[in-house]
Amino acid sequence: MRQRIAAHPVPQGPVTRALDIRADREPAHLSGPDSIAFSIETSEGSVRLAELDGRYVSTEVAGGFTGRVLGMYVTEGSVAFDWFDYESAT
Repeated sequence: MRQRIAAHPVPQGPVTRALDIRADREPAHLSGPDSIAFSIETSEGSVRLAELDGRYVSTEVAGGFTGRVLGMYVTEGSVAFDWFDYESAT
């Protein structure tokens, strides 16, 4: 299944995209296992494209889903990935 959540035009040339995964460690505030936010960097700053409740890509809701895989790919045209960086918040 594929679903487009958001779209934003970007100029030709390099584009920086970000995926932020945040978990609230306080059980009283926990509405799901985490929050997943997608954004891009533009000349005006960061543009948040979408933020999703992590429950919808977890075993509790997705029925048998056992994990997440993070990767980069393109569905149209061509692309060259210069770098990938993973930073832990802690």
